[in-house]
Amino acid sequence: MTEKAPTPSPASQQRKSGGFWPLVLGGVVAGAIGFVISEANLLQLRSESDNLAVMVEEQQAAIEALQNAPVQTAPAEPVDLSGIESTLADLRASIDGIDRSIEGLDGRISALELRPTGGGAGEPDADYSAALAALQSSINAQKAEIDAQRTEIEGLIANARSVEAATADAARAAAGQNALARITAALASGASYDDEVAALREAGVENLPDALTAPAETGVTTLANLQARFPEVARDALAAARAADGQEAEDGFGGFLRRQLGARSVTPREGNDPDAVLSRAEASVRDGRIAEALAEAENLPEAARAAMKDWLTDARALADARSAAQELSQRLTAN
Repeated sequence: MTEKAPTPSPASQQRKSGGFWPLVLGGVVAGAIGFVISEANLLQLRSESDNLAVMVEEQQAAIEALQNAPVQTAPAEPVDLSGIESTLADLRASIDGIDRSIEGLDGRISALELRPTGGGAGEPDADYSAALAALQSSINAQKAEIDAQRTEIEGLIANARSVEAATADAARAAAGQNALARITAALASGASYDDEVAALREAGVENLPDALTAPAETGVTTLANLQARFPEVARDALAAARAADGQEAEDGFGGFLRRQLGARSVTPREGNDPDAVLSRAEASVRDGRIAEALAEAENLPEAARAAMKDWLTDARALADARSAAQELSQRLTAN
């Protein structure tokens, strides 16, 4: 009698079934994932994205270093900020390169999203979409960070240029002040100051007064020279005034002595006669107040002023140049 083979129990069938189909399904899933990763180069994209993140961090560190670096300025000469501007320009170019790389990744991801995955299995598609979504989210975040850094770099470049412009303005102002100081010294020494006038123009100082530029080539007569010449000039002026007024015919021994010796008042005194006016003018000259001496000389008669014409011309040139230099100094200081 032939024995029938024992019928497999349901539990045994379940164990056999559980050993075969999961392996098949697992192979399909693994193959699908491997195909997707191989076709999409997803791992390479993630590696590139990680590299971009590192580059972004390096750019941020470079920006912070530039922000914390003090800019040294010197009032006498412009500061060369070309190094900072060059570094910022390099950063901007680097960020632009990163941005282009990210745009390339973005395009590749968009293409991958449209590519069929094959296999038709639902689970690999979900993993694939989730990986792409995560990568897209990471790239979008890096885009936002790069945009922020680009804005920050543009601000740094604008600030650097503003500092450079302000420093150049300060340097020009300092150069103008230095040139004017040398002109003031030349007015005291009588030296030529043509070069200093040229330096003022090079420093951007415009509308230079003629009273300052006209005597620049030859220089002005010094105060000491005017002081030394005044006594003789005053005697000649007083004599001319007396002659014009008919006092040369004055009777008496005193009048004769005054005419012969050129006697005059040497201390300032009140009065409108030529001797009194000249006495006050001489006191102003001794004190270096040339403008006041010239104002006093306006009260002399025409004959007296004609006798001291050369002295008055030299004195006027010095006084006007001094006044022009003072006004120019105030203008430069105000600017």
